[in-house]
Amino acid sequence: MSAAQDLHDPERAQQDSQWLFRQGDLVLGPLTGQQLVDKLYAGGLTGDTEVSSSGPSGFRKLKDVEPFRLHVAQAMVRLRVEAEAREARARRTRSRLITSVMGVVLLGVLGLGAWQLSRYVKVYLASQAALSELDIQVEAPVITPARRSLPEELFEYPGEPKRAPVRTAEPPPEKTDTPEKLADADKPEKDKLDKDKPEKLAALDPKPGRTGKPGRATGKVTTDPDGLSTEVNYDLGAINRVVKSNQATLHHCFKEEAERSPGFSAKVPLEFTIGNDGRVAQLWIDNPRLKKGALFECLLGEMKKWPFKAYTGERATVSLAFTIGKKG
Repeated sequence: MSAAQDLHDPERAQQDSQWLFRQGDLVLGPLTGQQLVDKLYAGGLTGDTEVSSSGPSGFRKLKDVEPFRLHVAQAMVRLRVEAEAREARARRTRSRLITSVMGVVLLGVLGLGAWQLSRYVKVYLASQAALSELDIQVEAPVITPARRSLPEELFEYPGEPKRAPVRTAEPPPEKTDTPEKLADADKPEKDKLDKDKPEKLAALDPKPGRTGKPGRATGKVTTDPDGLSTEVNYDLGAINRVVKSNQATLHHCFKEEAERSPGFSAKVPLEFTIGNDGRVAQLWIDNPRLKKGALFECLLGEMKKWPFKAYTGERATVSLAFTIGKKG
């Protein structure tokens, strides 16, 4: 049953008439009333469309014409429902499209991540295998007073004051020999040697009674050929113990260098100076490729943590050599 058949007789009479309608500046038609209703439900006309059944002078809005008023309301509801349905379908379509795109992107990211992970694992395992074969040997440290030319050859750590050499005082004027000295001069040479022997031994061993381990050389003063005096107060045994217990902390620096430079193998002679505050003040690496750079900074940073005791007098210089190579 058509929509026009639901109308009572006056409406059917109106719809059987011929109708003109306007679209913009155009006057179109004629159409029957049924055709207007069909066009209304299809969305081609609205309630505001002007129609006329009596010629160009009698145009009224479709919603104001009694036979079409109900159809205008029903068409508006239907069109609104259809518009909402289309919008819902469009949203679902956009959602599916976005989900698909995100899925493709996620798969791409996962694929790239898996490739990067496999590559990293391969490189990491290879580097770990190389590091597991890394052999680090260290020679016994040698401790000496700081060299006079050291500030020119070593990297100066900021904050460490430079020490000025101390010159010996002028010798006192000679005194005339006393009768006791003249008497000693007449004694046999053997007696003189026996008399001087305990004093020489005391000068060589600041702490008599200890053998095998170097002790603190407190107050020991030596004079070099240039006439400069050196006061040595550092404890050789204590320095050796700190170096021995902490030298393993440098191993990770060599392993990191092996990661940066595959196949790294070298002898790395180190020389560092201990400041009077007990901290490593200077470092020098006797290897042209390693005088500066990441390995140098790593070694210096670790050595500055070594807990040496504070002391006075001439600073101690420690020579230490590492040999880096592959096992076997």
